[in-house]
This record gives sequence, structure tokens and C-alpha cells, in this order.
Amino acid sequence: FFSSIRNNGCEIVENPLLYINETYRIDFAGLEQKASDPKVKLLLLCNPHNPAGRVWTRQELTRIGEICLRNDVIVIADEIHCELVYPGHTYTPFASISEEFLMHSVTCTSPSKAFNLAGLQIANIISADEYMRMKIDKAININEVCDVNPFGVEALMAAYNDGEEWLEELKHYLAINYSYLKTYFNEYLSEFPVVILEGTYLVWVDCSILKRRSKEIVEILLKDEKLWVNEGSMYGEAGEGFIRLNIACPRQVLIDGLDRLKRGLKEIILLPH
Repeated sequence: FFSSIRNNGCEIVENPLLYINETYRIDFAGLEQKASDPKVKLLLLCNPHNPAGRVWTRQELTRIGEICLRNDVIVIADEIHCELVYPGHTYTPFASISEEFLMHSVTCTSPSKAFNLAGLQIANIISADEYMRMKIDKAININEVCDVNPFGVEALMAAYNDGEEWLEELKHYLAINYSYLKTYFNEYLSEFPVVILEGTYLVWVDCSILKRRSKEIVEILLKDEKLWVNEGSMYGEAGEGFIRLNIACPRQVLIDGLDRLKRGLKEIILLPH
């Protein structure tokens, strides 16, 4: 969303997550300090988090909300991966925690991730505050970015009303894919930590041992192994040295991709700097 923020004449204030023991934590001290700046008006919250894979707990979300309320900061809750949470973790809608959080937030969801409907360009923008809804409607009309098509609406309703059984099967399949990936890394790529995945189908891999820019790693993998992964730096400086993998695919595709990744990363280790 970096370019969208800049294109609207706003300034980005990053509050990088804390990377500890192959998972991420929120830097609450940093968030408190940045939110106290009167120029800060919005917080973009991603839950479940892409690319870190965290499903923020109710306690973490409550602390975020309290900081934002104290400083009159509106929370934009990007919850597009909300259906994709693994066993042992619970998705909590930010707006469900309290009436105050509900009235001081906007929630964004879509069937595009869990139900693979991104091409239909259909999503939900949810706000309980009438004035905020008016501002959202005005911005959408000014930018002309949200023409809803009837086919997308029908697909959304079908996914939400009739897709539960399919979704549960998908989550089970993804959990097995993730388990396979973890076992593969433990056996063949143990020098590359895999960040613990609590939600989403996007795996965040620490390639800092290579001491190379993410962009360079991605380019080598694409050129030599015909494997296209995402560079971590697209998520800011804190993502430098990481790559992102998508495991929402048939298992044979995953197996082939991991074999290509293994060859590519092992080759990069041997390359001179």
C-alpha cells in the first residue's frame, strides 16, 4: 500500500514488527510514540498479517486499539485473510472487541483470498460510523476505483453462503502443505528459518544468511530455476533479506517448487559476493 498512500498525498510512518525466535511481535513502545504525533491520522492493521503470518491475539488487538483511541487515530483493519487461520489460533475481528473500536475503525474483507476470487474484484468496506461511510463513498467516487459488477456480487454471496465445506477442506489441505514445507526445510534447508505460520497461505523465509538483497535472490531464482517468489523488500526495509512463498497450490507443484528453491539457494550460497 506504500504507493497508494503516497498517491493520496500522505506520508508513510512505519512501525516495524519485532522479529524474535522465528515469529513477530508488535513494537508497542514504537507504536505509542508514533501514534502520539498529531499528524498521524490512520493506522493500517493487517490481521492475519501478510507476510509475517501472525494472527494477532485479542490482547494484542486490544492494546493496539487503546493506543489509537488515546491518540484519536482511526484503524483501517485489513482482514482479507480472516478465513485462513490454522488450528490453535483464533481470528478476532478488530471491530468486535468493543463499541469504541467499532466506531473508530474501518474493516476491509474480501472472498478473493480464501475463495480464489481476486479476478472478480469484489470486496467489502465495513464501517459503523455514518460520517466515515460518507467519506469512504466520496473517495471511491472521486477515484473511480470501485465499480461493482453483478457477477462478482453473485460469486461473493455464493462463497459466503455455500462455501464453508469447501473452505474447511482447503484449510486442511493448506495445513498439510505447510507441514510438508516445514519438514522439507528442516531436512534440506535448515539454514533458512521459516517464520511460524498462524494464518494465510504465504510463507515468510529468512534468507539473511545469504547476505544479499531480496531483489537479487528473487532474480537469481527466476533466471536459474524458473521459480518466481516475492522479494521481502516490497514490504519495506524490515523485509530485506526475506522471500515470500505461496503454498496455495497442488502438492506436486509445491514439491517441484521446493526442489527448485533448494537448488537455487544452495547455488547462491556458493556465489562470490
